[in-house]
Amino acid sequence: MKSRCGGAALINRRASENGIPCYDGPIVEPIRDGAPALMSTLFSFFMWALAVLAAVYVAIGVWLYVFQENYVYFPDTNNFQQCVAFAKAEKISFGSARGYLTVRSPEKLIVYYHGDGGSACDYGQMDAFFAKQGYSTFFVEYSGYAETGTKPSMKGILQNVIDTIAFLKTKDFTTVVVVGESLGVGPTAYHALHGEVANLVLITPYTTLADVAAYLYPFYYGTRALLRDNFMPDVWLASYIGPVSLFVAEQDTRIPPALGQKLFEDIPSPLKHLYVVKDATHEGIFEKDEFYTLFGLLLK
Repeated sequence: MKSRCGGAALINRRASENGIPCYDGPIVEPIRDGAPALMSTLFSFFMWALAVLAAVYVAIGVWLYVFQENYVYFPDTNNFQQCVAFAKAEKISFGSARGYLTVRSPEKLIVYYHGDGGSACDYGQMDAFFAKQGYSTFFVEYSGYAETGTKPSMKGILQNVIDTIAFLKTKDFTTVVVVGESLGVGPTAYHALHGEVANLVLITPYTTLADVAAYLYPFYYGTRALLRDNFMPDVWLASYIGPVSLFVAEQDTRIPPALGQKLFEDIPSPLKHLYVVKDATHEGIFEKDEFYTLFGLLLK
């Protein structure tokens, strides 16, 4: 350390003559400001953390894109031939199409496309309801459902629809009502686009599957860009002018009622009807008497 006064007599004398006290203690070096170094460290850490989050975000996006079938389809793989609910039904295999056919009427037939979970075997209750209306029924089973070794896909399901239409041409039914529930609204719309139908019934409908995904996952990725299996009822029904009824569940949290309303508005048919089932949830709609009463009336 240096001395301010003791090192030079001349400086001492002049300081004393001017009445300025002289400090002869050690000179303390100033402390350097550490803020810039700290800010640089924090910025580096922030950029590193951001890069890690971005990498994780991209990795999850790739995972969802590659394995998205696991988040769209929830099939039951129980044996198609061993379904107890349709034990008396004829098990049909026609091309890629499979289904349970129960003939009650030689003229009137319900074709039913089920939702994303379980299998067609789960719809014994609906079959009983249609039986009371005097209809024959054909409950379509999707490729990848009620079987092992095959994964469900939109391509496979749409081929099921084409083969179902081909199968129906081998029969003599004159009134074919096509019913679709949830995911099955897509195949139903595709059926109407390519086949002859007397009436359509859409239960918990949607515009496109991409719209449903965007609703369920609003803050994650570009769902519309990522979704490969995008069923598009609004596109496939863009020219449909026949009878169609839409049943919307008022408290649906899986497919928002607004999408059913939008599909209703998009369909150009002058013979369309929209029914909002009060206090019904996505699956709870099948527990509402109002639903069955309205459904029964339109099948008259």
